[in-house]
Amino acid sequence: MPFVRFKTGSRKGEIVALDDNKIIFGRHLSCHCVLNHPTVSREHFFIERTAGKFLAVDNESGNGTLVNQERITWVELQDGDEIQAGPFVLKYQISESLDTVVESLPVEEPSSDLQAHEIAREQEFDYPVEYLNGIKYFNARKYFDAHEAWEEIWLHSSGEAKLFYQMIIQSAVALYHYERRNPRGVRGMYNNVMEKLGRLPATFMSLNLEDFARQLKTFFAELIENSHENPFDLEKPYPVIHLSDNDPPTEGL
Repeated sequence: MPFVRFKTGSRKGEIVALDDNKIIFGRHLSCHCVLNHPTVSREHFFIERTAGKFLAVDNESGNGTLVNQERITWVELQDGDEIQAGPFVLKYQISESLDTVVESLPVEEPSSDLQAHEIAREQEFDYPVEYLNGIKYFNARKYFDAHEAWEEIWLHSSGEAKLFYQMIIQSAVALYHYERRNPRGVRGMYNNVMEKLGRLPATFMSLNLEDFARQLKTFFAELIENSHENPFDLEKPYPVIHLSDNDPPTEGL
């Protein structure tokens, strides 16, 4: 999956996945990616997927959008192109080169004996390594990485397993949108997650889905139930995934 990566400033290295047909960049909190600077327009530019191509489109911004230092109305993006809006410079890259640019890879070493014990126990389960790696990314709040890990195994799964992987992928995307203060993206993904949880058993692949659903409902409650301007609290406890010893591996994965 193509993405853009911040090249400059305090957000250097941060990745924005181009996981929708239209991703809006701008100063307003409703944008998929918020660029908080007075030289950036409310909805400055967007990246649109059309017929398999990704286009950068200036949204009649006050100070213009540059691609490779040239002001554009719209342009088809090529791997390595640099997009500038105000002081923000983002580099467009394709997913094949993700492992060369994500500074958070490989997975971080455990920071405590408890974490080390949990990871060692998880490795005893007869599950795909992508599933277990995705859990480590998810619990480290590396939601784009979790999405990428789980997507690899989701593509080759079927039945309830496929539904389950879709659910946890969408839960990671919902949290990804939350950290970028995108209420529209959060609500859409949250509704998809809850719908799939309603079709899955109480426990699947050693994950207590009833507890996981409670964590998500509690975490997103203020944003889902209220419509005030800034329902985001990035300091509160985030949902985590812990596998249970009591549920044997699901057959046929």
